[in-house]
Amino acid sequence: MHVAIYARHSTDKQETSTQDQIRRCREYCRVKGYHVADVFFDEGISGSHLANRPGIGALLVAALDGKFEGVIAEDLSRISRDQADTANFFKKMVFLGVPVETVSDGLINELHIGLKSTMNALYLKDLSDKTHRGVVAAVLRGGVPGGQLYGYDLIHALDEFGEPIRGKRKVNQEQAAIIQEIFEYYAEGRKLKHICDDLNRQGIDSPKGGKWAPSSLVGSFVRQTGMLRQTLYNGFVTFNKLQYRKHPENGKRLSIVRPEKEWITVPIPELAILKEDTFLKVQKALDERSSMHMQRKLIPAVMTDDERRDKSIRRSKEWRRNQAVGNKRANAVFGGKLYCGEHDQKITATYAKHYSCPVKGCANRNLHYDEIIKLVLDAIAELDETKIIENFGSDEIRYRRNQHNSEIARLTEQLEQLRANINKVIEALGPNARSREIRAFFDDKAEQIQRTKLDISRHRRELGEASIPKSLGRIIQRHNSLVARLCVWSRDPEAVALLRDIIDALMIRNTWDPSNNIWRRECSATFNFNALIAADKRRFS
Repeated sequence: MHVAIYARHSTDKQETSTQDQIRRCREYCRVKGYHVADVFFDEGISGSHLANRPGIGALLVAALDGKFEGVIAEDLSRISRDQADTANFFKKMVFLGVPVETVSDGLINELHIGLKSTMNALYLKDLSDKTHRGVVAAVLRGGVPGGQLYGYDLIHALDEFGEPIRGKRKVNQEQAAIIQEIFEYYAEGRKLKHICDDLNRQGIDSPKGGKWAPSSLVGSFVRQTGMLRQTLYNGFVTFNKLQYRKHPENGKRLSIVRPEKEWITVPIPELAILKEDTFLKVQKALDERSSMHMQRKLIPAVMTDDERRDKSIRRSKEWRRNQAVGNKRANAVFGGKLYCGEHDQKITATYAKHYSCPVKGCANRNLHYDEIIKLVLDAIAELDETKIIENFGSDEIRYRRNQHNSEIARLTEQLEQLRANINKVIEALGPNARSREIRAFFDDKAEQIQRTKLDISRHRRELGEASIPKSLGRIIQRHNSLVARLCVWSRDPEAVALLRDIIDALMIRNTWDPSNNIWRRECSATFNFNALIAADKRRFS
């Protein structure tokens, strides 16, 4: 009998790996006299659900195609620990006439499905309870659940029994000062956006390494998340707020907020960063602002039709007034194309007219727009006929041209051969050859000729794109004209749009001048020459 072996090694520290299971199943098949047709396995995947398990999915597809006559596994729990999934898999195999055997229990029947599936489901429940109890015990021993938390550093420590204390932390003084500043600003009544703008302007990285955003500070009111609601800053760790349940359809874990009475709070005064009165003042302000936000959401639901109409009219008038103030400011010509020459990172806007490399300590931090635009204009003004000729004379471009010329010659010869073959057939058969086979032959040859013509046309077009353009003077004149317009007004929308299309990247590099104790900056530009030529063709086509 031809059988398939299935093995799964879960993420829960099992004693046997998939290869151990496969070896044991092969030995079982050798004793039984089975021939192993295929082997399927899932490495490091939990057995709580069949969804998103490529190995078991491939096994089901192969079973539908009839590629084997039986399924062998080390144990029924390797297929799934979920009762419904195990029963569903067994029903599919019964329908296909494919028996399921395990090394531990032999041929599987309905009795095994009922008893073993129940035991496997109880195992998952017991594992979940043990994990939860372990988290509670770690907190009571001084640990803090969860991953990295802004304001703290993870440390390694042992308890009195020599066991590691998971989640042990210490205060990061540099980040703690930033947290104190954020809480003081919010307690004073400053808006979240203004606080974030100040932090970004100072070049301070957010907890995730990017820019600060109001959502990272205020979090969710329902789930009581966000930096401003973090009780550990006040010397208390609060956990057990979320409960994770498996979706019955797709098996994904979903977080559900537990009732507040089930939350667990443990004092850890040595990790307090804020004064208690500051923390309580911020919590009161959060509740008040959240209530105002809820009112703004609920008021429209109780408004009359006349009130809604008046509100809509006011909004429309405000929108028209804002549109009349002026058009949106044009983007900078270097926007999204500026890179740090030292770290190869994008230089992006941090606040009004200031740009920075994301790497701390880099010389390309806090660069002003006026300084950058002068460097950029000098760099893109260096484009001339010599640079274009050098680009099209490079080894890579020459190789592409040779390839296209070779292909054109080969395809042209092939086209002539096809035509010659057709003429020979016509002369040999004469005018009375009208059978279905002859017509099919001519149709096939006609299709080959058409396809060959299209290939020749494509290679000629690409050869033209890889050749030096004839209107070099006109292209450079147009480019210099656009650069001159930006020298007059660096936000000229038309010039910005046209030049951005042909600029590939702009690299700012720094050289330290010890005599004057300053950084000397220079900018180099790389261009998209194909876009440069295509723009000229569009203009004069």
